[in-house]
Amino acid sequence: MNIIFNFLSNLLSNIFNFTGDWGLAIVLLTVVVRIVLSPMSFKQKKSMYQQQKLSIKMKEINEKYKNDKVKLEEEQKKHAAESAKSMFGCLVTFLQLPILMTMWTVINKLPVSAGTMLIPWVSSIKLSDSYFIVPLIYILASLTPSLLSYISFFKIEGQAKITKGNIIIMAVFGLIVAKAAPIAVGIYLITTSLFNFIEELAFRLYMRKVKTV
Repeated sequence: MNIIFNFLSNLLSNIFNFTGDWGLAIVLLTVVVRIVLSPMSFKQKKSMYQQQKLSIKMKEINEKYKNDKVKLEEEQKKHAAESAKSMFGCLVTFLQLPILMTMWTVINKLPVSAGTMLIPWVSSIKLSDSYFIVPLIYILASLTPSLLSYISFFKIEGQAKITKGNIIIMAVFGLIVAKAAPIAVGIYLITTSLFNFIEELAFRLYMRKVKTV
């Protein structure tokens, strides 16, 4: 973890030397890291989608062969390997976590107290936003990927839709975290959320194209 921390810290400092603004440096570092991780993230999304489809298929099989145990076991074994394969793809999330957690630490422990032109009403990125603007922007940005499933054009067959209750819980929890976080972390969270939205949008367009081919 120290190796990752030192690498990201040095990279952030180098980006700051280029931009001259810590806010912009955080945005660019976040984008660079997320682009590097995007192949793993895309693989995770595909695996989760396949897992959801298999789950629906298994329910159909259980219902169809509920009175024929021999055939039921035969069909379950047939899909077991495919299920294990897609489940393995979901595990790539754990490969991303150390890097993302280190990113959070690097930004949260930024040893400077300066402002940024991105948030001009706050004198230091080490302070929280007393006007509550950054937390609200973060909440809106963080919810946009989930809201795509409610738009007919972007719906993916077999993919579970996040319930409105879960969206409210996510919003409240995110608001609490963002309100207590310094501006530097807020910029990181907003950039990450916007990248998540673009990534989710690209994935849904890709799946739509694959389906129509």
